[in-house]
Amino acid sequence: MTTQHVFYIPTVFLLGFVFGIIFSENKLLRSANNSDGSSPDRMSKNKLLYTFLIFILVFIITHLFEIPWGSKQVSSLLNGQEIFDKKPLFSSDEVYTKIGTFSEEGLKVYQRFTYTVDIVFPTSFFVFLLTFAQFVAYRIKKSKLINRIITGLPTLWLITDLLENLIIYIILSNYPTRYDFLGRIIGVVSVIKFTLLFYSIITPVIFWIMSKRNTSNLYIN
Repeated sequence: MTTQHVFYIPTVFLLGFVFGIIFSENKLLRSANNSDGSSPDRMSKNKLLYTFLIFILVFIITHLFEIPWGSKQVSSLLNGQEIFDKKPLFSSDEVYTKIGTFSEEGLKVYQRFTYTVDIVFPTSFFVFLLTFAQFVAYRIKKSKLINRIITGLPTLWLITDLLENLIIYIILSNYPTRYDFLGRIIGVVSVIKFTLLFYSIITPVIFWIMSKRNTSNLYIN
């Protein structure tokens, strides 16, 4: 299992579970209040659902099908080797040894991948993560600092993702010229990226669950 799958597959199941609770709860509240569901809260939940479905659709298209300049096509043209963020390397020699095994066509397609498909997917994920963070931040009773952390994490993740793409593009487009510093840090950037992604997902989920528990305790007491 690649590093991407370790994050993305559990993410889909976790968020699917959370959304199931959110929308089931919303349905019960509408039934109890005899509401037609046209409130601003309902519209906010619909926006969250739409951004999630768009993310899932983009994920399926870009990761499960061999589309032009997609990760599957890149791996295929690299003789089955994984792209750098799926299997991070932490030394310049390892990076350039791996690049030396790439075919000329694979090298060119990998370059295009860094500024096409590998921009589209993170962007769709970012829009969803930011919407989810704002959804949670609006509903929990926390300080402005906590809300800024929750909503700021997706932006930090996207910045590191784009930085990773830029580094890979510079390395590939200038090969065989070596950029040893970039070769040494590319694996570190990938690890930071996935760490920020993890916290971008789990932080709003935890605060949302905590807020629901606090609300439930108030009703019980």
